[in-house]
Amino acid sequence: MYKWKVVPFCKEQKLDIDYSDILYGGHFRKCDVYKSGGGYDRFPDICYKRIGKKFKTQFVVQLHGCHLQCPYCYVTPNGVWGDFVPYTSDELIEKFLGSVGLGCRVFHLMGGSPALYIEAWSEIIDRLGTGFVFHSDLTLTEKRYDRHVLKDISRDNCLYAVNVKGVSPEDYYMNTGRAFDSSMFWLNFYDLVYCDVPFYVTFTNPSKKNDEYMSFRRHIEQTFGKEYLEDSFVIDLVDYDATKAYYKGQ
Repeated sequence: MYKWKVVPFCKEQKLDIDYSDILYGGHFRKCDVYKSGGGYDRFPDICYKRIGKKFKTQFVVQLHGCHLQCPYCYVTPNGVWGDFVPYTSDELIEKFLGSVGLGCRVFHLMGGSPALYIEAWSEIIDRLGTGFVFHSDLTLTEKRYDRHVLKDISRDNCLYAVNVKGVSPEDYYMNTGRAFDSSMFWLNFYDLVYCDVPFYVTFTNPSKKNDEYMSFRRHIEQTFGKEYLEDSFVIDLVDYDATKAYYKGQ
């Protein structure tokens, strides 16, 4: 059984988290996306539309490591690269089920870059049961995805967010501190479509200059179909006030 590298929520992050939402000594947390997400996260509405369940309270598991260095990331370097605690899939499901009484119905595997662990996602999904929803995030630039893995995670109780971190090479670098591997991105996008993976698209801080954002959208629509942007939305993030104040005081 896979050993997940779970990073407890660090001091910087806890400044932005209600104490009552911290679970199991800070190893996990619950998140009402309408409350903690500032209203920008449309997951509950999309989940209801796609799966028929309007679940808004998530059990959040934060995994170690990331291939990006986004300047706005509220997880912070200590949250991404902090000391991790190993958990088996059975142990994670046990903790999740213990949070159901608190309203959690969505198992959210978060990063860092959770798709670095994509080969093991099915272990959680297999154990989750149909009464709950598995949710995680992909940037399509972590690594090349395996089609067998993608087909295995394409389940009726799963919903994934494809996070577009840049709509041009310059935009991607500004948002992530890394070069944009466009070949990997589009090959992975194609494979998601080919394998019928249930996903929606979010755009983080997309460039509005020179029609770059709309051009990127048109490329998806013309290549794959308008339906793949039907539930898309923009997330404008710069800095989180609490963590910004924390670092200023260091």
